[in-house]
Amino acid sequence: MKKLFQKAKLDYKFKRAGEGHALQDESSTSQQSSTPQTPAARALPTSDAQRAGQAALDRFANLEKNAVKRPKSATATWKHSGSTTTTFAESSDAGNSLNLEQLRKEVKQEMSTEIDFVMRGDAVPQPAVAEPTLVDCSTVQAHEGVYFSCPLCPASTLLSEKDKHLSACLDKCYLEEALSTACAMIYSLNKDSNKIKACVDLLCRYLDNICKNPDEEKFQKIKKSNKVFQERVAPIRGAVQFLLACGFEDKVISVEGLEENYFVMPKEKCSDCEPLEAFKEVLLSSEALKPKLDRCLKVYKPTNQVSHFEVPSDFFSKTSEEIKREQISRSEEVERSCQLKTRAMREAEKRPTKIYRFTLIRVRFPDGFILQGTFYSREKVRDVVEFVRQSLVSDWQPFQLFETTGQLKDENASLIDLGLVPAAVVNFKWDPLIMKDILATQGQVDENVFLKPELLQLVQELK
Repeated sequence: MKKLFQKAKLDYKFKRAGEGHALQDESSTSQQSSTPQTPAARALPTSDAQRAGQAALDRFANLEKNAVKRPKSATATWKHSGSTTTTFAESSDAGNSLNLEQLRKEVKQEMSTEIDFVMRGDAVPQPAVAEPTLVDCSTVQAHEGVYFSCPLCPASTLLSEKDKHLSACLDKCYLEEALSTACAMIYSLNKDSNKIKACVDLLCRYLDNICKNPDEEKFQKIKKSNKVFQERVAPIRGAVQFLLACGFEDKVISVEGLEENYFVMPKEKCSDCEPLEAFKEVLLSSEALKPKLDRCLKVYKPTNQVSHFEVPSDFFSKTSEEIKREQISRSEEVERSCQLKTRAMREAEKRPTKIYRFTLIRVRFPDGFILQGTFYSREKVRDVVEFVRQSLVSDWQPFQLFETTGQLKDENASLIDLGLVPAAVVNFKWDPLIMKDILATQGQVDENVFLKPELLQLVQELK
């Protein structure tokens, strides 16, 4: 029995080795070595494979019918191996379903193309690997940035371009009104209040010295290379313009054979101190020009995407004063951490992990329309109330604002303390007691009239 199995295995090995030939036959050997090896043509898909492919298409069809609704906040784009790009976008209709019709067509086309290659005897090309693409899963873009209204012109500029725009406007105004514009430059275009104060004090001293000593030549000249001048006046924007507006002249004077640059007050102007005193008063009474935060008022059509926000990066920016206050608070917190505290004390001292400078508020009316505005996070509820009141047809009529935790009754509460940062949705409602009084007086009242007609002409879709 053992020999029988060994013989059967040996026969099986010989059969797998292929057709034999004689050792003296060199032609067969050379023919095998010279003939190039060609890949065997791919056979047609078997009936089982075809049935499996049809079953896969049927599964795609069933999946299309029973597709699961995607989250409203998701918007993504996937790139396939071909040139076709399928985009799944959210819609405001009740029921977003996955669109698989295009995918099913692609599968059918790929199968038919593969069968054609097999019938021709060609090698089936391998699908190219698609390059990775960025998948945009962001929510609805609510805002492009934070804008500010210029105090000198009707234009609004982004936060990052605010200082540049204000500087350009002041340069234009300087040609028409030199003195007041130069003073505004000093207070508006420089950030360090201590350096501003030191510069103003030195400029006032220059004018006082001339008034007290009108005949002293040394007080009529200001050397540009002077160390005090270079440290306190030259770095401050607007300071040189102020000296020129007061009557100083930019001259080159030869002193001991060397030429030096000076600001020189003409002698005829030194004898009259009244204008110099007036210049000094204008400088001391001037204030900084502060661009006003633009609410960027927008009105949107009714939509179920009202709670989806994407705030710009400007909402997280900090001023130098805010950074200083944060550093001081951290130093105080380190000192307090060395003290023994109860659990209640630790909970009370918890601070938010993020500091938002601005916040986006959307007011939703009973008819579904949405009013949107930008606010400082430290602004009060009364500022939001005033913003809404200016947009109403009946601006005299009392109303109420609600959020998820209840009515916003305290108008002195800040938006950041109420947790309405960096964005929030509040609901609008007419005061029910006032509505009853109006109904009793007039006999009828229209509760569905809210925004002014000129605002409704600006309505747009939230997308």
